[in-house]
Amino acid sequence: LLTKGLHVVHYNSELYPNLSAAMAQRDGLAVLGILIKVFIPAFDVQSLLPKDLGRYYRYNGSLTTPPCYQSVIWTLFHERVQISKAQVRFRHRHTTGIADRMLLQDNYRTTQALNHRVVFASFSAGQTESFCVRK
Repeated sequence: LLTKGLHVVHYNSELYPNLSAAMAQRDGLAVLGILIKVFIPAFDVQSLLPKDLGRYYRYNGSLTTPPCYQSVIWTLFHERVQISKAQVRFRHRHTTGIADRMLLQDNYRTTQALNHRVVFASFSAGQTESFCVRK
């Protein structure tokens, strides 16, 4: 099985006029991080969300693509979801209010230093599987 990740980037449209304006603010963006195991052949968008949305990690971080703004509140769900290789090849999305199709971006950024960030867990973490990349 191949492990991938999906990032869904949001901004508060009540506070900021657009994504670009939100990126420059400390609390400008919220990102949902979903770990994916490539496996299931059918494609259902709801399958990209884990069943248990109550178990997650949260921390202040940055975008994973340039210019890597430090204005993201990350939420990384603990549970992995399974998708097929065909779903991994999915490369287009529609955005609300924008008729043009936009390419999804691959992320090849290496794991970054923690930089004294605190990672909060919505549950008692105890013994959990590590999500760190080992070198």
